[in-house]
Amino acid sequence: MTTRKLARAVTVAAGLGIAWPAHAWVQFCNGTSVTIWTAYSWYNPGCVAEDGSSWSKAGWWELAPGQCKIVYGPAITNTLSYYYAEGGGLTWAGPFFTCTPWSAFNWCDNTCNTNSRNLGWRELNTGGASNYTLTFNP
Repeated sequence: MTTRKLARAVTVAAGLGIAWPAHAWVQFCNGTSVTIWTAYSWYNPGCVAEDGSSWSKAGWWELAPGQCKIVYGPAITNTLSYYYAEGGGLTWAGPFFTCTPWSAFNWCDNTCNTNSRNLGWRELNTGGASNYTLTFNP
């Protein structure tokens, strides 16, 4: 997952000639009638894996119906990031698989342990926005 994500992110950023904002956040909101749990992955040059990719991942944020939480608060340095969410029989998954623990975590993407499962995450394109809100709807 990490090499593919980095290649796409660099390609999109270069193609769009994006100038990165100084301050930003990514926020998740729950537009469902059930409690959901969310996880987020972002480009982070401080997390260098053996394959050369540089991504972090963190979770789980609990979102009650109608609730919003900021899941990423530093400046957005990449238009592409990734997310996964589940709860109440609903799942927001995608084709970008990574080792994801059952309990709260804040890891480099290449980290894994025996208390984890391999989940498919979705790609999120923030389009160079200073602030971005993703609302999970059923």
